[in-house]
Amino acid sequence: TETNNEGSTIHTDAGSPATPYDYGSGEVNPSKAYRPGLVYEVTMEDYYLFLCNYGYSSDTIKKISGKQTGYNCPSDSSKDSISNLNYPSIAVSKFNGTERTVKRRVTNVGIGDEETTYTVNILSPAELKVAISPSTLQFRAGTKTLSYEVSFSSSSGTPNHDMFGSLTWTNGKYTVRTPFAVSNN
Repeated sequence: TETNNEGSTIHTDAGSPATPYDYGSGEVNPSKAYRPGLVYEVTMEDYYLFLCNYGYSSDTIKKISGKQTGYNCPSDSSKDSISNLNYPSIAVSKFNGTERTVKRRVTNVGIGDEETTYTVNILSPAELKVAISPSTLQFRAGTKTLSYEVSFSSSSGTPNHDMFGSLTWTNGKYTVRTPFAVSNN
């Protein structure tokens, strides 16, 4: 949640309202975290790709990971793709207003909800256009993992401040919030 245990806005030590840079994804509700509904699983391949996108060579990644064979960075590795690490929050840097698309993958771990549909609600600043595709995730028997894309754009060009918001997926039983930060830095 983005509120404290009293239901009030989280504040910094200095007393000003906190941003996601201060509190991350927010305060965790342990009882809801016990049964999350959806999870963002990250594999070793995801981390290797992150390092490739950051600029590490295949040889360096092999040395860091101890993986001796079988991994080569894709030829299209780019720092623009760093945001694609399958993490339960989204950070987009060097945003200049033109469309940037980020990919995510979620796994349904809802007990008794093997077949369920999640819909998304978007909370974002007015000057930031956020589009999700698909806007519903339909899990069926045998389909536990689905992907979606989030596109960010702004008709007013490069923002002069950082922008925060969130995507919230719900199926009526579970609610999964994914915060995002978009920065021109």
